[in-house]
Amino acid sequence: MTKNRSRRIAALALAAGVLLGTAACGSSSSPAKGSGNPADGVADGKPLDPNAVVTISIDCAPGADQAAGKANYADDLAMFKVKYPNVTVNAKPYVGQCEVPAQQTAQYKAHDETGAFHAYFTDRDSTLNSGDATDISAYVNDQTVPGYSSMLQSVTQNMAADGKTYALPINYYSTGLIYNRDLFKQAGLDPDKPPTSWDELQADAKKIAALGNGITGYEDYSGGNTGGWHFTSELYSLGGKMVNDKGDKAAFNSPQGKQVLQRLHDMRFADQSIAAAPITQWADAFPPLATGKVGMFIGAPDVVKHLIEVLGANKASFGLGPMPGASGPGSSLGGGDLYYFKKGQTPNQLKAEIAWIDFEYLTPDAGQFNFTRSAALAGQSKDPVAISVPQPYFWSATSPQITAITTSLKANGNLPLANYDPYVKNPTSSVNEPPAAQQLYKVLDSAMSGAMTDPNANIDSLLSTAETQANQILANQ
Repeated sequence: MTKNRSRRIAALALAAGVLLGTAACGSSSSPAKGSGNPADGVADGKPLDPNAVVTISIDCAPGADQAAGKANYADDLAMFKVKYPNVTVNAKPYVGQCEVPAQQTAQYKAHDETGAFHAYFTDRDSTLNSGDATDISAYVNDQTVPGYSSMLQSVTQNMAADGKTYALPINYYSTGLIYNRDLFKQAGLDPDKPPTSWDELQADAKKIAALGNGITGYEDYSGGNTGGWHFTSELYSLGGKMVNDKGDKAAFNSPQGKQVLQRLHDMRFADQSIAAAPITQWADAFPPLATGKVGMFIGAPDVVKHLIEVLGANKASFGLGPMPGASGPGSSLGGGDLYYFKKGQTPNQLKAEIAWIDFEYLTPDAGQFNFTRSAALAGQSKDPVAISVPQPYFWSATSPQITAITTSLKANGNLPLANYDPYVKNPTSSVNEPPAAQQLYKVLDSAMSGAMTDPNANIDSLLSTAETQANQILANQ
């Protein structure tokens, strides 16, 4: 980023009333229905009055490692300020990633969330159990959040509980196969035909690893809750289940669960297509991907965006394929991110937070969907910008929102869309994450680690131990 651009961002941030890095975590103690003070507003299901004077706080603003994201966010706050000139947004940037599960747990215990606070789909139970999230049912409708009634059930079911709405979505994904097209070519593989079954993936990974020079055919996680997260995705792709239909017993100690771990063990120790060094943290997987040292990786499409924008990877190097399955594309793990709203805020604070989240994350041609602005930034800035990475959005395919987004992407995208055809043209069914997901993922980290670090690993024992621990967790839900 140039110095002039940096000064422009700072000016926009001041104009927008944003205080990056100094966001107040506390909020007004006025009840959400209003305290009788007209300045507090009323929970009447209407949008925020543009004349209302209100200060709000929100976390998960772009961090220092996302130059393009920071620039866009500052621009968006300036545009939001035009519509709501009396709203001050105190935005707290993230460091590394929006959420680290252990830190999230500590935050809930301390009750020090921002007014609108980020959480994953998997955090619904722990977030509601914290007692810190407020019911926003009286505030959200097609008037305050256009397209609200057209949202996919797979999204809305993660926003609500017991008939009440507590959150708004900001991201939704379905896992697939990220692969390096350059390495495919070098290994004699067709980059337009990525593997669609796990047998094919294993065979291709072995060919890629045979290139030598420290190149790994396939990469997977074994810690930081990401090991269990990937286990779940791979289990679902084979038709397995994490829990029984009642959600009170583990179901992953199954033929499909054994197949996941046994294949990873074989790829690591028989094929040597998985590297010896374990990858235990979310961010650690990406540098070797970005530098062409890994052939394939399971993840959401936004991994490609991260590789390009944050790590400066070559835009043309990556392809996307469907989630591999038993004999062809398998079911994928669906997930995403939300904003919850802290209890104790005034109606106008809640309305302002909803208005900002709607503008930044849920409005075509604005915020994260302002692809025209992103294209202009890409042409002016030295910092890499990735536009048009495909991923599922929040609304039904026939909604005006999807129509508008698709039109804008075709006009402004700067990535090689044909590289993503295997993913786009082979949609797979999406399965939601299990109950107590983060806790179960942590348990399964050990099983993933054992399979990929111990040449004498007992797969049955690893799964049995994880099953016992998981049943204890589910029994306490």
